[in-house]
Amino acid sequence: MICWNYTLAQTRAYQLCPSFIQGFIPSALVFKDCNPDGTWWAHPLSGFPWSNYTYCHDKKGHEQRLGVINMYFAGFAISLIFVAVALVIFSSFKQLKCSRVTLHKHLFVSYILTGLLWIVYYRATAMESTVLVSNPIWCQFLHCLTQYVTICKYAWMFSEGFYLHMLIVITFIGEKRMLHICYFIGWVFPLLPTATYSLIRSTNGDTSLCWMHETNLNWILTGPVTVMLIINLIFLFNILRILLSKLRAVNTNETQQTRRTVKAILILIPLLGLQYIAIPFRPPEGTHSAYIYDMISAFVVAFQGMFVALIFCFFNGEVMCVMKRRWNQMQFRLRKGEHRRMCSTAVTLMDSSQIPRTGFRNSGSWTKNCHSQYEETKDSEMQSMMSTTLHDVTCNEVQPNPEHHNLQGI
Repeated sequence: MICWNYTLAQTRAYQLCPSFIQGFIPSALVFKDCNPDGTWWAHPLSGFPWSNYTYCHDKKGHEQRLGVINMYFAGFAISLIFVAVALVIFSSFKQLKCSRVTLHKHLFVSYILTGLLWIVYYRATAMESTVLVSNPIWCQFLHCLTQYVTICKYAWMFSEGFYLHMLIVITFIGEKRMLHICYFIGWVFPLLPTATYSLIRSTNGDTSLCWMHETNLNWILTGPVTVMLIINLIFLFNILRILLSKLRAVNTNETQQTRRTVKAILILIPLLGLQYIAIPFRPPEGTHSAYIYDMISAFVVAFQGMFVALIFCFFNGEVMCVMKRRWNQMQFRLRKGEHRRMCSTAVTLMDSSQIPRTGFRNSGSWTKNCHSQYEETKDSEMQSMMSTTLHDVTCNEVQPNPEHHNLQGI
């Protein structure tokens, strides 16, 4: 990793540890022994000349970085579970199929791809020193692919803010056209900065260590992301301004206005990715503040998918009403099947028993009573089902229509 000058025989040469390797202490020393015959000392296991980098290794820093990586692993794994379940729920109910939910589904897919690829990238490269040293072409491609899906995630956050802002500001808008624009922003646009970054770094940049360390070329990736977050912040301010003006127009009290405004802010911040603006500058490397910053950043980035899934799926009023209706329908079908089995079993027992012929008349009346009892039970359950359906309809009516310029159904 470093070059050594000519050294006298039977002496030890010292140099400062390389600063370009993450986890090394640049002020520490690495040494290499020269044998009496003028050759470098070789390691007995490998048989090759060996330099001692033991004192370069920052054990405390290594433990801290391992803790940050574990935070990423845990957060991405939990978010993957929540987001996958939410994606299945959105895809299973026809009542939830609309343009807004379509955007949520694409955003969730970007969460899943980002989490999976970052886990694979860290496990296959950052935690495998042999892969870092050999620097195969596949790990460089994996790095570029991971950067692409990461930008896609931010692009879909921007698409959410763009769609919601246009829906509120413009009264009549073509939803299909808006969706096509969002598709382009979310999946096609990230190809441009990723391809530019990959091409320049592969030709003029440092291509060692699977591109693990940052370079001055990272602004090609972070620049568009920063611009999208700033525009989303502007969207948020304008949306809140319109929301407050509508609340004042209906003469609501200030407490209710404040409560709804705070609720809208808490809902939109994780959706638009504005939590990243709160942690823009990283403290100097090697300080305790930098470790705290890394842990907070890992928590915010890795658990974002879980929070968004909770807010827009599991705690959403529309989704809860639809799932409650499906649950009541399943219970009604189960009870209906039980009543049919009970009556069928009773009729079978009456037919198979040895009864005088005069008793068959009574058995027919008994069967008739069984069916009438079943019909009465079915009518009562149908009334119960209708009341539940009316409750669900009322629930859906109370929930504002998300396609008609309202924020509570976001």
